[in-house]
Amino acid sequence: EASGGSPRLNVWEIRGELPPENASIIHLTEKDFEQHPALDSAIRGDNRGPGAWYSGDTPYGVLDERTIGSAPVTYLEREVLIESFGPNVEARNQPYIEYEGAYYYFLILIP
Repeated sequence: EASGGSPRLNVWEIRGELPPENASIIHLTEKDFEQHPALDSAIRGDNRGPGAWYSGDTPYGVLDERTIGSAPVTYLEREVLIESFGPNVEARNQPYIEYEGAYYYFLILIP
């Protein structure tokens, strides 16, 4: 926190051949949104702001993606989100999260 800023959750929606082979999928529930308000805000709340679709690099190669939302998080929230849904660094696996038939992935940027 010495950098003077807070982490920021950025969420991207993806489309194409989904789910890609070997992809880990986590299906979001209402309980997940209750426990992770920043994720709720970015996917379906006040911080949702879908951008234009473009072809870009995703954890499983190049797929169509768009920014879906962004929300500030505390360092504690960052740790909990990564523990719950984040990448498995040892397996080199970034899971997709799914809600109502749409697929997402997220990154948390630290200033």
